[in-house]
Amino acid sequence: MIVRERPLTHRQRQAQETKDRVVAAARQLMARQGWAATTIDAIATEAGVAPQTIYAAFGNKRALLTGMRDVMLRDSQVPELMVRATEEPDAARRVELWAQLVRQQMETSYDVISIHRQAASADPRVAVQYRKVLDNRARTFGEFVHGLRADLATGLDERVATDILWCFSNEEIYRELVQERGWSVDRYERWLAATLVAQLLTKAVDPPSPKQK
Repeated sequence: MIVRERPLTHRQRQAQETKDRVVAAARQLMARQGWAATTIDAIATEAGVAPQTIYAAFGNKRALLTGMRDVMLRDSQVPELMVRATEEPDAARRVELWAQLVRQQMETSYDVISIHRQAASADPRVAVQYRKVLDNRARTFGEFVHGLRADLATGLDERVATDILWCFSNEEIYRELVQERGWSVDRYERWLAATLVAQLLTKAVDPPSPKQK
């Protein structure tokens, strides 16, 4: 039986629009001036709402991080790309789709990832929350690599392959290449795909014979 979601009421749409505006304001301020320096009052001013509205909708500043992650998943389309990647039968193409997924996430949400890491360094309660996010991420990476197990390069076990995938999917590599070195996101995606295929998979074609040029 197909369960259809009921459309939002006018009041619910207004409430969601207000929450989205608050999250956008918090995201902008925290990216510009840092997690610790950004207050609820400043976010309220930026969003054009009363501080009490933020407390009623989120409870505290830490809860805004969850709101940012929810928006990040919605806007980046990462869940949809993950489904495409895991359902792709060709291993090399699956890795290429992973690179597209990482590019999409970084292009739309690098600031959220950076803010969350910064907040975890400043607030022990956020650090606990962030640890859970990282553990979930590790499981996702491990499951993706497990799906590639039949095509992993000779001698490469799943644990090491997961570590390699984790390393090259890191947001700091994106920052260094795109933001610091001026790479386009297209070039970054192509490089990431080629690098992961080379690092993780067995060769898709046999090497040329000595007679071939």
